[in-house]
Amino acid sequence: MNSTLTDPRAPGELAQRWAIGLLRLPGSYQPYPVSLRDIEHDTAWARRVFERLGIRAGVPMHLIGAGCDNEILWPYENALIAMKVPFGVAEPVAIDAPRSDMFLRRFQMQAVMGLTGELADALVALGRDLHSLLGHSTIVASPDAVPALRAAGLAPWTMRTIGPIWAFESSDGDGARYDDSEWLIEEQGGELLLTSVAPRACPFVRLRTGVHGRVALHGDERRVHAD
Repeated sequence: MNSTLTDPRAPGELAQRWAIGLLRLPGSYQPYPVSLRDIEHDTAWARRVFERLGIRAGVPMHLIGAGCDNEILWPYENALIAMKVPFGVAEPVAIDAPRSDMFLRRFQMQAVMGLTGELADALVALGRDLHSLLGHSTIVASPDAVPALRAAGLAPWTMRTIGPIWAFESSDGDGARYDDSEWLIEEQGGELLLTSVAPRACPFVRLRTGVHGRVALHGDERRVHAD
């Protein structure tokens, strides 16, 4: 019996198909495999996102994401583990609102990432005041949650889903940053198109995302301004 251990980074099924998700697109679905290389690069990007948000080691945060998006969510969890940031995870839907409510009431969360409009409405329905619950945290929310958060006197970042990636815009509204070492975002007829520029397990060429917006240069950096 050969006892030699296989390097998981060597070419093969594990390295090339580390995880397979289901990408939701306008009017369709398609398999979305990610390789170990993809996970490592996406984790490095997630860490840069957290550093920009000012996330500190040893202080808890709340991470909200759908289990069906684990191939996209895992790099953010992986980055927090490497940064020694304790975190609690919940689903972004109303039925799981009591879990988020529990985390937010019991712990002084330094940040809340992935808050959706559905979840914000559910927290209000539970009798929670959004400013009291979230006012001490850095908030990163989906676009449908932003109006309610601003009405509560909060200044959230916006997390925009563009195909299989997340782009992040500060509360200043200065455009959403994304990992341009892995992806190119272009605009055609008001729709954002996504192209992979690195050797990913699932390459895309001008993928129609169904997201409306434009791309603008900020210095040497391309940022997304979504409608």
